[in-house]
Amino acid sequence: MSTPLDDPRRLPVHDIMCIDCKSFYASVEAIRRGEYPLAAKIAVLSNEESQGGLILAASPSTKRDYGVKLGTRRYQVNDDMDIELAEPRMADYIRKNYGINQIYRQYTDDEHWYPYSIDESFIDVTDSHKLFGSNEDIAAAIQDKVFQKFGIVTTVGMGDNPLLAKLALDNAAKDEAPWRAYWSYDDVPDTIWKIPRLTDCWGIGSHYAARLEAMGIHNLYDLAHADKRQLKAKLGVMGLQLYYNAWGIDYSDLSRRYVPRAENKGYGNSQVLMRDYTKREDIETVLSEIADQVATRLRKHQVQCEIVGIYIGYAEPDAAGKNGFGAQTVIDPSNRTDDLIRAVRYLFEKKWHGNALRNVGVRAGRISTCSTMQLSLFEPVAEAAARSQLEKTIDTLRDRYGYKAVVRGYSKTAGGTAIKRAGLVGGHHG
Repeated sequence: MSTPLDDPRRLPVHDIMCIDCKSFYASVEAIRRGEYPLAAKIAVLSNEESQGGLILAASPSTKRDYGVKLGTRRYQVNDDMDIELAEPRMADYIRKNYGINQIYRQYTDDEHWYPYSIDESFIDVTDSHKLFGSNEDIAAAIQDKVFQKFGIVTTVGMGDNPLLAKLALDNAAKDEAPWRAYWSYDDVPDTIWKIPRLTDCWGIGSHYAARLEAMGIHNLYDLAHADKRQLKAKLGVMGLQLYYNAWGIDYSDLSRRYVPRAENKGYGNSQVLMRDYTKREDIETVLSEIADQVATRLRKHQVQCEIVGIYIGYAEPDAAGKNGFGAQTVIDPSNRTDDLIRAVRYLFEKKWHGNALRNVGVRAGRISTCSTMQLSLFEPVAEAAARSQLEKTIDTLRDRYGYKAVVRGYSKTAGGTAIKRAGLVGGHHG
């Protein structure tokens, strides 16, 4: 039987590294306290004063001894646990991340360096060996430099493409010192196919895992030996991508960055709520605040949108097992706060059935430049111009004096969060 790996000439082969800062936020806080990050019992908690506060990071010993990890709620952390809770300092994490990435950049050019998240980056070192040695030499040197300068332990997954490097990182390199692992095409039967759960594979979330399970595909071996035609029929192009990923094949190139077309670009904001929101007026307040933030961003970039969407995440799955819903609607091109608020409230009232909520988000799409102003038959021209001028004035005051210089009345109600969140970095204290 022929397989996708039969012809090596058709396989993309590079020397890719996926580098992760181990328990990054918790490690930074441990180092701040003079503790070795892998031995410290520490967790970084957002909104410590709230029982609904989220654990953003936990040290390895905290995860191992208490099962506390990313997404754990404050009320799930018992007071008798020997864990120090730290407030996040996002601005400091960003500075540390920037400095660590400067070390990565010493081993490749910027075209082949790709920061993936605040604690994870990819680099392609295919053309770096004459200067810096083998993959192992480069990985070890990076780990040593980062540790010596920042005290952070890094883990390195290496592979013939970004997928293999990422899977090596997530499923092998993080397990034990020296925190390095290499996966190649030759290793697929003994590496990828041995990954225990579908969701342990990069790119397969719970949604796709459930659909694959329904097709009788329960692991990566099953996926690699599934019928490609059936996968495409059920999952579209994504089905074929998952099939080839199960064989370790990934054609992505770090030097070829995706630049979205203007019509695909969007602006959005979202929020994890610190308590269950059950009252319609409280939920609409938060949605209105987020719509205001999105509209402000649109005006700042001198663009407008024609599609407004919301995402609503439930506190608990509903009777049908759904975790939330999304909806969108078309509006006349606009970047006005009141237009976006009207749209999000309409969508919410149309789709919500009383579930308690913990996540809300607003997104604006189909973006265009503000070369013209769309007038309404139901609003006098002078009034429309006055409203636009008022919003520009509010934007100017907030830019100069901060968000709290001018707040809308609903933000003073019980459901409002914008005032408390003003000045946060990524939703957390700087």
